Amino acid sequence: MFTDKNTPIELESFWPYQVTVLADQISRYTLEVVRSEANINQSQWRVLAAIADKPGRTAAEVTAVTPIDKTIVSRAVSSLIEQGLVIKTPSQGDKRRSTLETTSAGLETYTTIAEKLATTLTPSDDNASMIMDFVKHLKEFSSRMDKINKG
Repeated sequence: MFTDKNTPIELESFWPYQVTVLADQISRYTLEVVRSEANINQSQWRVLAAIADKPGRTAAEVTAVTPIDKTIVSRAVSSLIEQGLVIKTPSQGDKRRSTLETTSAGLETYTTIAEKLATTLTPSDDNASMIMDFVKHLKEFSSRMDKINKG
Protein backbone atom coordinates (compact mmCIF):
# COMPACT_ATOMS: atom_id res chain seq x y z
CA MET A 1 0.00 0.00 0.00
CA PHE A 2 2.78 2.45 0.83
CA THR A 3 4.40 3.61 -2.38
CA ASP A 4 7.32 5.43 -0.79
CA LYS A 5 8.28 7.19 2.45
CA ASN A 6 6.73 10.49 1.32
CA THR A 7 3.38 9.00 0.31
CA PRO A 8 1.76 7.00 3.13
CA ILE A 9 -1.42 6.36 1.11
CA GLU A 10 -2.16 5.89 -2.56
CA LEU A 11 -5.43 7.66 -3.30
CA GLU A 12 -6.37 5.33 -6.16
CA SER A 13 -6.54 2.37 -3.77
CA PHE A 14 -7.37 4.11 -0.47
CA TRP A 15 -10.99 3.15 0.16
CA PRO A 16 -11.90 6.13 2.42
CA TYR A 17 -10.82 8.54 -0.31
CA GLN A 18 -12.72 6.63 -3.00
CA VAL A 19 -15.87 6.51 -0.83
CA THR A 20 -15.61 10.27 -0.27
CA VAL A 21 -15.34 10.87 -4.01
CA LEU A 22 -18.33 8.61 -4.68
CA ALA A 23 -20.38 10.26 -1.91
CA ASP A 24 -19.62 13.69 -3.35
CA GLN A 25 -20.69 12.57 -6.85
CA ILE A 26 -23.93 11.11 -5.50
CA SER A 27 -24.60 14.20 -3.39
CA ARG A 28 -24.15 16.55 -6.35
CA TYR A 29 -26.42 14.48 -8.56
CA THR A 30 -29.04 14.16 -5.81
CA LEU A 31 -28.99 17.91 -5.21
CA GLU A 32 -29.55 18.52 -8.93
CA VAL A 33 -32.55 16.16 -8.90
CA VAL A 34 -34.16 17.54 -5.72
CA ARG A 35 -33.75 21.12 -6.93
CA SER A 36 -35.19 20.44 -10.36
CA GLU A 37 -38.04 18.20 -9.18
CA ALA A 38 -39.09 19.97 -5.98
CA ASN A 39 -37.01 23.10 -5.46
CA ILE A 40 -35.81 21.88 -2.07
CA ASN A 41 -32.28 21.61 -0.72
CA GLN A 42 -30.25 18.56 0.26
CA SER A 43 -31.08 18.76 3.98
CA GLN A 44 -34.78 19.11 3.26
CA TRP A 45 -34.59 16.08 0.97
CA ARG A 46 -32.83 13.95 3.58
CA VAL A 47 -35.39 14.90 6.22
CA LEU A 48 -38.31 14.30 3.84
CA ALA A 49 -36.86 10.91 2.86
CA ALA A 50 -36.35 9.90 6.50
CA ILE A 51 -39.95 10.82 7.31
CA ALA A 52 -41.38 9.13 4.23
CA ASP A 53 -39.29 6.03 4.98
CA LYS A 54 -40.82 5.73 8.45
CA PRO A 55 -43.82 7.98 9.08
CA GLY A 56 -44.21 9.03 12.69
CA ARG A 57 -40.53 9.64 13.36
CA THR A 58 -39.63 12.42 15.74
CA ALA A 59 -37.10 15.12 14.84
CA ALA A 60 -34.61 13.38 17.16
CA GLU A 61 -35.12 10.11 15.27
CA VAL A 62 -34.62 11.92 11.95
CA THR A 63 -31.37 13.38 13.31
CA ALA A 64 -30.25 9.89 14.35
CA VAL A 65 -30.77 8.37 10.88
CA THR A 66 -29.42 11.26 8.81
CA PRO A 67 -25.94 12.75 8.85
CA ILE A 68 -27.38 16.15 9.74
CA ASP A 69 -27.02 18.36 12.82
CA LYS A 70 -30.20 18.68 14.91
CA THR A 71 -30.39 22.45 14.26
CA ILE A 72 -30.37 21.86 10.50
CA VAL A 73 -32.99 19.12 10.90
CA SER A 74 -35.16 21.55 12.85
CA ARG A 75 -34.86 24.20 10.14
CA ALA A 76 -35.56 21.65 7.41
CA VAL A 77 -38.65 20.39 9.26
CA SER A 78 -39.96 23.94 9.69
CA SER A 79 -39.39 24.67 6.01
CA LEU A 80 -41.06 21.44 4.90
CA ILE A 81 -44.06 22.26 7.11
CA GLU A 82 -44.27 25.76 5.58
CA GLN A 83 -44.17 24.21 2.09
CA GLY A 84 -46.99 21.84 2.98
CA LEU A 85 -44.86 18.72 2.56
CA VAL A 86 -44.75 17.60 6.20
CA ILE A 87 -47.06 17.82 9.19
CA LYS A 88 -46.11 17.78 12.85
CA THR A 89 -48.46 16.16 15.36
CA PRO A 90 -47.97 16.55 19.12
CA SER A 91 -47.57 13.21 20.89
CA GLN A 92 -50.59 12.07 22.90
CA GLY A 93 -48.45 10.84 25.79
CA ASP A 94 -45.74 13.52 25.88
CA LYS A 95 -46.58 17.04 24.72
CA ARG A 96 -42.85 17.86 24.41
CA ARG A 97 -42.55 15.37 21.56
CA SER A 98 -44.09 15.53 18.12
CA THR A 99 -44.25 13.02 15.32
CA LEU A 100 -43.65 13.87 11.69
CA GLU A 101 -45.47 12.61 8.62
CA THR A 102 -45.58 13.57 4.99
CA THR A 103 -48.65 15.22 3.55
CA SER A 104 -50.03 13.86 0.29
CA ALA A 105 -48.00 16.55 -1.51
CA GLY A 106 -44.93 15.55 0.49
CA LEU A 107 -45.39 11.89 -0.35
CA GLU A 108 -45.85 12.77 -4.02
CA THR A 109 -42.67 14.88 -3.93
CA TYR A 110 -40.77 12.09 -2.18
CA THR A 111 -42.02 9.47 -4.65
CA THR A 112 -41.09 11.57 -7.70
CA ILE A 113 -37.57 12.20 -6.44
CA ALA A 114 -37.06 8.65 -5.12
CA GLU A 115 -38.18 7.11 -8.43
CA LYS A 116 -35.81 9.31 -10.42
CA LEU A 117 -32.89 8.55 -8.10
CA ALA A 118 -33.68 4.83 -8.09
CA THR A 119 -33.90 4.76 -11.87
CA THR A 120 -30.57 6.47 -12.40
CA LEU A 121 -28.57 5.22 -9.40
CA THR A 122 -29.68 1.60 -9.16
CA PRO A 123 -27.65 -0.73 -11.37
CA SER A 124 -29.31 -3.35 -13.51
CA ASP A 125 -30.60 -6.61 -12.05
CA ASP A 126 -27.54 -8.30 -13.58
CA ASN A 127 -25.48 -6.66 -10.82
CA ALA A 128 -27.87 -7.35 -7.92
CA SER A 129 -25.54 -9.71 -6.03
CA MET A 130 -22.61 -7.34 -6.51
CA ILE A 131 -24.68 -4.48 -5.09
CA MET A 132 -25.78 -6.58 -2.12
CA ASP A 133 -22.12 -7.38 -1.38
CA PHE A 134 -21.17 -3.72 -1.78
CA VAL A 135 -23.87 -2.62 0.68
CA LYS A 136 -22.82 -5.36 3.12
CA HIS A 137 -19.22 -4.11 3.00
CA LEU A 138 -20.32 -0.48 3.36
CA LYS A 139 -22.25 -1.39 6.49
CA GLU A 140 -19.21 -3.23 7.88
CA PHE A 141 -16.97 -0.22 7.22
CA SER A 142 -19.58 2.09 8.70
CA SER A 143 -19.78 -0.04 11.84
CA ARG A 144 -15.99 -0.02 12.09
CA MET A 145 -15.95 3.78 11.74
CA ASP A 146 -18.62 4.12 14.45
CA LYS A 147 -16.37 2.18 16.83
CA ILE A 148 -13.34 4.31 15.91
CA ASN A 149 -15.30 7.56 16.35
CA LYS A 150 -16.70 6.52 19.71
CA GLY A 151 -13.18 5.80 20.92
